[in-house]
Amino acid sequence: MKAPIVIVVGGGHAGAEAALAAVRAGASAVLVTFDIGRIGEMSCNPAIGGVAKGTLVREIDALGGAMGECADGSALQFRMLNRSRGPAVWGPRVQSDAALYSKLVRKSLEEAGVILVEDEVTALSGPTERLSGVRLSGGRLLAGDAVVIAAGTFLRGVLFRGRQKWRGGRTGDGSSFALADDLERRGFALGRFKTGTPPRLAGTSLDYSEMELQCEDGPGFLFSFRGRRFGAPSARMPCWVTRTTGKTRRAAMSAFGESPLFTGGITGRGPRYCPSFEDKVVRFPERSEHVVFVEPVGIDSPLVYLNGLSTSLPEQAQIEMIRSLPGCSEARVARWGYAVEYGYFLPGGFDGTLRAAGSENLFFAGQICGTTGYEEAAALGLLAGRNAAAAALGKPLFEPDQAWGYIGVLVSDVTCRGLDEPYRLFSSRAWSRLHLREDNAPLRCLPWALEMGVARPGDADLLAVLEQDADKARSALESCSAEGVRALDLCRRPEIDERDLVERYPELAELDRESFRSAVLDEKYRGYVDRAARRMETWRRLHGLSLNSIGDFRSVEEISWEAREALERARPSNLGEASALPGVRPSDIDGLLVHLARTGGVPRGTHGS
Repeated sequence: MKAPIVIVVGGGHAGAEAALAAVRAGASAVLVTFDIGRIGEMSCNPAIGGVAKGTLVREIDALGGAMGECADGSALQFRMLNRSRGPAVWGPRVQSDAALYSKLVRKSLEEAGVILVEDEVTALSGPTERLSGVRLSGGRLLAGDAVVIAAGTFLRGVLFRGRQKWRGGRTGDGSSFALADDLERRGFALGRFKTGTPPRLAGTSLDYSEMELQCEDGPGFLFSFRGRRFGAPSARMPCWVTRTTGKTRRAAMSAFGESPLFTGGITGRGPRYCPSFEDKVVRFPERSEHVVFVEPVGIDSPLVYLNGLSTSLPEQAQIEMIRSLPGCSEARVARWGYAVEYGYFLPGGFDGTLRAAGSENLFFAGQICGTTGYEEAAALGLLAGRNAAAAALGKPLFEPDQAWGYIGVLVSDVTCRGLDEPYRLFSSRAWSRLHLREDNAPLRCLPWALEMGVARPGDADLLAVLEQDADKARSALESCSAEGVRALDLCRRPEIDERDLVERYPELAELDRESFRSAVLDEKYRGYVDRAARRMETWRRLHGLSLNSIGDFRSVEEISWEAREALERARPSNLGEASALPGVRPSDIDGLLVHLARTGGVPRGTHGS
């Protein structure tokens, strides 16, 4: 029997994972993109991972995705972010060779048998309720049994630099206006968001002696629990740190009259946690300097990326800003920064399976769902591709739960909350973040990969080994004892880590290292995880709890400033309404309960601590 065809529109991180997941789930996949040579391109920063994002990459890997393997195969430097916090919220991140990463993504697609088509999708074909395929430029029909739209920033994408404005999803590419028009005719509402990118410099034009060297934490980390599939780059490369100065600030401010952000050229909201430099100047007037990371783009690339200096100011302002940075006084610009404003689907246009409203076989994925970031896009692509294949095969669709992974948190947030800015994943968005760790991602997600039908060959055997190693590690912690103290009891102390335990109980050194580490963290956080589960149950029980006793949400010290602003703006009447607001995280709901208990708005102990 011939496999049904899933058509994927877009060759970015979401589109690549969608096509691969569709194939693993039993369909054939055809991926349509403007330029096959730019599949899997890192359009902005040359890096994968970070806080929460790194854990998401490990979940994608456990679910059979390619992002982790491609990141491992192109890694120039590894760092573990958030080390000042507990290991539950550490964030693995790799600096990538951008060209090599793109090459490995394409190789993954070709090895999986994905058909690559270089063209533009101008419209969907057939009734929205049951599509028959897509229309390509020139009117040619590409027939398919399900469609995934993963158009990134290309839906009505418009680029800005100073007073310049031109169509495009990124520099050097076109924009999908015809497809956006067709989608609106079919009843899908599009909002507008904005993002931006920094200038790229010629690395040989910089004086690194005026910057701080940023070395890696070590080359041993891998995102993929399956090991290296693509080998490793021929060299490791450091990053550097410089800082903006008062001169940088003045150069930016002098060009505000030509900034599309302030002249009304751009109306879409940008990402709060990745602002342009001109945004930083306005939002943080008290800051005398901002950190700028000087990151290599690749081993064979002469370019460096200025992480922290995203801008859409005119070229003259950009060069003045750049040359005000220590180490950059003679800098040569290879590519100017710019902003892109693009269309995204408003919440309500798709459900928790990422299927479009009113359709049996149309799915949305990636940045068009309102997210920002490669990792978020890839996770949504994987789910959309799997469910598109399931729809084509007549199988049940899958909706991830928040309890088993960050992918569930991500899907829940983009489908259930209103979005007033591009959505970025954080560990604080998860109720059970102490359980959703990077170390246990394979053990958490492999069972779901098998249930979803997206596991790799041999994954069932790998899961059996992981479960056996986990049981062995847990049993060893229970049985090992020295001077009347069990290892299990000792590892609950905050200051004790795996090395301390091995020093005291040498037999523990024989355990599988990763399984041993996970077992220690499971026990260390067990009480907190149980408490979080009780808090979640409390929140469900107190969904209708009144917030009318709070006169000014900006004075609630137990919640984030982002939540204070969102709550004061919306003035929700109860806890349920508050939890649905963009910018309000589970940690903020917990903070509201603590505040109400402290001020007498609810009986003490209600917050479940």
